[in-house]
Amino acid sequence: MTEAAEPMVSGPAGTFTSSHRSSGYHSHEMGDAETLYEHPTFQRFDTKPQKVFTATQLPWRPFYLRRSVLGSFIATFAIIIAAIEALLAVSNKNDGIATSYHELHYLWTYGPTATLTLVAALWARVEYQSKLIAPWRRLMQRPMDAKDTLLLDYVSQFQLFAIFRALRNKDWTVSAACTVSALVRILIVISTGLITLSWTGVTSDSHPMLLQDTFSNNNARLPTIVNLPPYSLNQGLVQWNLSYPNGISKDYAFQSVLTNLPDSTETQVTVDGLTNGLDCVPTDVAVTGYDIGTMNLTVTSSGCNVKTLSTSNPVLTVLQPNGYYDDSAPIPASQLFARFAAIQCDEKKDGEGKAVLLMFGSFRNTQNSTLGSFSGTLHKSTQMICVPTYTIARLDVTRNGTQTQSVGLSPGGFNRSLESLHPWEIMDAHFDAYLARGSRSPWLWHGGPPKILTFRVDTDPYMEVAFHQLGPNPTVQPTDFFNPVFLKEFGESYYRQFAAVVAKQLFMEPASIETMGTATLMANRLVVRTWAAQLMVGLTVACLVLSIIVLFTIPRQGILPRNPSNLPDMAVLLLHSRDLQAKLCDLGAGGEKDFARALGRCRYESVIVHSATRNQAEFAILDQQQYAADGPQHCSNTPAEPNQHPGILHPASRLTFSFVLAGLIITLELLLQKSNREDGLGDVGNDTYVHYSWTTLPALVLGSITMAFSSMDFHVRSLAPYTMLKGALTANIFMVIDHLNMSVPPTIHKEIKLANIGALATSTMLIVASFFTIFSGSLFQALNVPSARLITLSATQSLGKNPNPELGSGAIASLILSSNLSYPSFTYQNLAFPHFLPNVTMDSSSLFNLSTAYIEAVVPALRSRLDCRLTESWNHRLNLTVNYTYSRHAQDPDYIDISRNNPLGIWIKGEECQLDPSYEDLKYNHFLETFSNATYFGHGGDTYVKLYTRGCSDLLYTWGKINYYSKPMVQHIASLGCNVTFERVDVDTTFFGPNLKIETSPERAPRAKEGTAQDTTIPVGVDNTQGSSQYQIYSYLSPIQIYLQLLDPFFATLISSRNAIPIADLGDEAANEKVADTIRFQHGIIQAQNLARGLVPASTSNVTLTSDSSMTNDAQPVYTGKVTDPTRKRVVQDAASTRILEALLGASLVLLIVGWVFTHQTDVLPMAPTSIAAVAALIFGGNLLEKLPADAQWRSQDEIAAAFGKGGNTKIWLGWGLVPDLEGRAMGGENENGVRRFGIFVVDEEDEGTDTMGGSESASGNGSVLGDGGWDAGIRVVGERETDQAEEEEQEEEPGVEQQH
Repeated sequence: MTEAAEPMVSGPAGTFTSSHRSSGYHSHEMGDAETLYEHPTFQRFDTKPQKVFTATQLPWRPFYLRRSVLGSFIATFAIIIAAIEALLAVSNKNDGIATSYHELHYLWTYGPTATLTLVAALWARVEYQSKLIAPWRRLMQRPMDAKDTLLLDYVSQFQLFAIFRALRNKDWTVSAACTVSALVRILIVISTGLITLSWTGVTSDSHPMLLQDTFSNNNARLPTIVNLPPYSLNQGLVQWNLSYPNGISKDYAFQSVLTNLPDSTETQVTVDGLTNGLDCVPTDVAVTGYDIGTMNLTVTSSGCNVKTLSTSNPVLTVLQPNGYYDDSAPIPASQLFARFAAIQCDEKKDGEGKAVLLMFGSFRNTQNSTLGSFSGTLHKSTQMICVPTYTIARLDVTRNGTQTQSVGLSPGGFNRSLESLHPWEIMDAHFDAYLARGSRSPWLWHGGPPKILTFRVDTDPYMEVAFHQLGPNPTVQPTDFFNPVFLKEFGESYYRQFAAVVAKQLFMEPASIETMGTATLMANRLVVRTWAAQLMVGLTVACLVLSIIVLFTIPRQGILPRNPSNLPDMAVLLLHSRDLQAKLCDLGAGGEKDFARALGRCRYESVIVHSATRNQAEFAILDQQQYAADGPQHCSNTPAEPNQHPGILHPASRLTFSFVLAGLIITLELLLQKSNREDGLGDVGNDTYVHYSWTTLPALVLGSITMAFSSMDFHVRSLAPYTMLKGALTANIFMVIDHLNMSVPPTIHKEIKLANIGALATSTMLIVASFFTIFSGSLFQALNVPSARLITLSATQSLGKNPNPELGSGAIASLILSSNLSYPSFTYQNLAFPHFLPNVTMDSSSLFNLSTAYIEAVVPALRSRLDCRLTESWNHRLNLTVNYTYSRHAQDPDYIDISRNNPLGIWIKGEECQLDPSYEDLKYNHFLETFSNATYFGHGGDTYVKLYTRGCSDLLYTWGKINYYSKPMVQHIASLGCNVTFERVDVDTTFFGPNLKIETSPERAPRAKEGTAQDTTIPVGVDNTQGSSQYQIYSYLSPIQIYLQLLDPFFATLISSRNAIPIADLGDEAANEKVADTIRFQHGIIQAQNLARGLVPASTSNVTLTSDSSMTNDAQPVYTGKVTDPTRKRVVQDAASTRILEALLGASLVLLIVGWVFTHQTDVLPMAPTSIAAVAALIFGGNLLEKLPADAQWRSQDEIAAAFGKGGNTKIWLGWGLVPDLEGRAMGGENENGVRRFGIFVVDEEDEGTDTMGGSESASGNGSVLGDGGWDAGIRVVGERETDQAEEEEQEEEPGVEQQH
């Protein structure tokens, strides 16, 4: 019959109150049901129960599977994602998070890993509880096979297998929770490489800078500005491939920028820049005739016509290899020529008709005649008339140290021009620059006239520079120049570069303008690795999504009456599951196959059974298959399986881990010693993925050990109740021996209270091991460790014995002194070095960064030595005659007349040599022209030429101050006479870069070892074979215009160079020594550049050999140096992290051994007690259920403890015991056949000693029979609870258990 449904099924008191709920749970991770749970309810009858449905409020569900808890995890994952993205954005924007040092790396290495380790520890509770309730939830759903419910064990299964099995079973909560746990472990490993300390550029968008000049809105160059003529600077740029100075590029003249930043800093600033151009239109020309050296043309175009234009005619002759024309050779049949000529249009007057004729053509000879009397025709030409243009625009200038990297138009900038500056002023200054240089042929310093491939091109001086500016280009053909577009671009490119120098030198004035720019400095920055960050974000997003899946798949209300993770509550849950008891009561010592065989045909479901006699709800697990088969089914008696150690707790496993820990400690120590000894463990590149090998690998190794220790701790904790029960426990302790359903810290607290030393050691070991991965992230670092090795150098080119002036040496010296040009290779100040190369190849395979490595060596260099005598003013005789012009031509008609106005004759005591009283200009050491508005004068040079300077010294310098309107008119005068010698000296030198540039920074600049100076084999004096003097080097200095001063190029440079003295010092007697020292220094620079221009093969020179050397040439000596790379990255083992890890590993080793000693008997069960069936078999095999009241499922924890017995009067233990079989129950509970079961037994004090098997008495006098590995098992186990008549009838109908054999 079926009983009508009741509106509420409650506990024994009628209604299940909140007081019952709150007092019924011991574990801190339990909670109360929040909603009513609709559960199928059965009435218990002899036949199959009939289902009725009753709203039943089940009180327990896992704490970590509540929506509020999971919501906090979801929020945590979202915060982690936001934090990583924010850190990555800040790092990318600011070139790193912050500037730091490797000594502070712990702060940023440990943080991410420690945070994720904490998240992993907390999420482990979610994972465990999802696995714990999975089989119970499946029992609630519908009848299922035992393998999918009672035998389902996710808890002890390997995580990866658990994920796939849960997916196959559609246990989404378990699979998602396990996957999140695995992903968090991966995140921990990756996090060790998330933030690294890298040598990288740091960009500051608002760094203060100073603009040093600006475009002058004045149509005349300021008279006080000192400048090197543009021609000299262009000569250096074209001839010697010099770098552009600050403020000039190929196309622009722009404002110079001054910063207080190191030379290695890259800066970008927006400045004003001027670029020039040509506006051209095609024109026609015709040859109208020839004069000697000239060609007459007629120019015809719209808007500009020139009836007669004279330009130089093409030189039709053959050029010899030495650069000179061979006048005896036949005149060639044709000649290419190019012109860049200023013209004046006939129809326009003054400046309005000014233009430039840009022309390229082929001239064909019509007769074979000698040079100067030939005639010919213009075979083919392309020409155009051009006018100059300019624009001032906003430019973005990027510089690295002293070099301009790029110059380009600033986006959004505007163009403008200066009101007072006409484009023709720049063009005229361009033409004037050639006139200032003089009549010396430009191509002489190029080594020959220009060519296109093998075809010589006849040019005027401007186009000659243009062709050399273009340089050899195999892709350019002569026919290209007949293309108007190409010709216009060619001419405009030349003019733009030359005019940029003109504009910078002549049309910009000093200024001090504050501005802001971008600076990129190299620094050690905490950089978030993009790859690691993106991978971590992706994995964390996956964790967040899976957490949401867990949130939506967890039960919304309580699922069980009690917590199934501890033995007392498990016993209470199984109290009314008599179908299951009949199957499992004899399987306490059974194995997996025994359980599968016993439960294989069963289909179980958890239900709420309504007990009509007690009017209460009873939770039970029913075998639905049993009722379908018309009668109860029972399993046969099963032989006992041997107990086994869990694999991770097997003695062999523990011994292996002991050796692994000891081996890691030894390995870390050996690696640390190697790292300290060799400045690291190995070389690595910068910002490569190799970085992850030394952060991820230690994390993987140590993380794997941590996972193994976690598994070890899990098995020890899962077996802890059973190992403790082997020695018998009181009821109070039995109630609190759950170690699994709590985190490690509370577990350790409980283990301390229970004095479970073995479990305590293992749990503590897990806590210690959890720090492995945290500290492994900083174990290895990539640091800039200066690495050095010895290297040898040899000279490949040396300095020649001819110190006579070289063409261009003066110009280079002028650029160094007046335009801040860096010292060319193998020169520094007054030192000229041979060219050295390493005797081994330094390439990228050497792992030396060639751009930053430097070589320190002591090598020889040559320098000029001046032995000077300073003559004060009182040792001079002066003759200044104003309003008078002197000309020697009156005395010597054959002399080329050189007149001097207002001459100043200077006679110097001690310098009387070479004076000739026959002529007024020769009876003085200096005979200078003066002017009424001049103030300072200065003249210096050699005495060999005798044109302006005569004396006894090799070099004679005189300076002073004049004033026509004072008495005396010469207010100050001083002289310095010097004799020149050359010496070799050893120099401490630092070279850097693949081309061995000399380092000139203050801390590494070359330093001469004065004690090693010796005379060289370079001759001193006049080279009679060439008719020149080594002292004439000043004649090649570029002229510098110093307004209203009487200064030759040497003294003009002296007061305007980078080492200039104030011009007022020339008129100050107290500054004489200062002026003399500056003269010596400047002469040394000029002479060093002159020496450096005379390179010869080292095997043909011996100028650097010492006087006692047995070698014969400069190529033979070998110089030992040390090559060092300050930015060489090495993997360095951190000492602090190593010591911490060694301590942690050592502590883990000790705890492992302690845990092994105190929990060596882990073979207490034949299978893992982590499935419902395995625990149920141990409960059903003993007599726990017989101690519980019928309504125990709704009783408090204290009441359950009281049911087992109070104080020490009751013992609970695990082992083999004697229980009554069916026949024994029928006879009053006696064990007639001696049936033995393996389970958990409750023994009262009054029951101890009862011998039902006739065994001998124990030492205590109590009769007992020893069980197989359990506590004294000779006891009589009977049920003690009171039952009503219906329940007794049910018990009588229960089938007995067959006797065990």
